[in-house]
Amino acid sequence: MHAGLPKYIPVNLKDIETAGFRDGDEVSLETLTKRGLINPSGRDRKLPLKILGDGELNVKLNFKARAFSASAKEKLEAAGSSLTVLPSRKKWVKPSVAKNLARADEYFAKKRAAASAAETESTSA
Repeated sequence: MHAGLPKYIPVNLKDIETAGFRDGDEVSLETLTKRGLINPSGRDRKLPLKILGDGELNVKLNFKARAFSASAKEKLEAAGSSLTVLPSRKKWVKPSVAKNLARADEYFAKKRAAASAAETESTSA
């Protein structure tokens, strides 16, 4: 069961504020680990970073994380910080399935194009 397992390593703004970052510093999983704010071990080493909005931030920082809470986004944008949302990992798909999915996408794209062409033809006639 995966229901109770965490999906992110959460870090609050108040923890980042107390860590002593200066204007223009980068806040990422690596920098937080180096400063000792987080200590991912075991399964946590593979988890992405999520910034939560508990607390205030008075410096402009460059954030790189997989996710931001809504309150954290508001507070960081108000403080003038830059937010970079890192892409998630692509789910592995068996090569034969990926090939079939590509064929299906191509097939349905042709169907949609033919249907839209027929629709425009019938409306103009």
